[in-house]
Amino acid sequence: MADKTYRFGHRLGGEEARRRIRPVVEDLCRTYGLNLETPATDRLSLTRSGVTADVAIGDQEVAVRVELNWFLEKSIRKQVEDRLHQLFPEVLKSPD
Repeated sequence: MADKTYRFGHRLGGEEARRRIRPVVEDLCRTYGLNLETPATDRLSLTRSGVTADVAIGDQEVAVRVELNWFLEKSIRKQVEDRLHQLFPEVLKSPD
């Protein structure tokens, strides 16, 4: 299995980041058929066959660790990366 972590900085504080990230994570679960294992903490765990992901929500950073089996690594890694880089910076943007 291939493991990679994506980090997204923010200035929102942990509570606001959790509030904003939760709907994005739920949407990703629906899109990719993932099960949300720990729905009410600072660390959200998502699973399905061939995929394990953890979203750690901190006061200044959200870290997303994605582990894919060899087949999914070759077939969807780029799609997952593009989606994360599209969604997370936008939702974590500070209001100016």
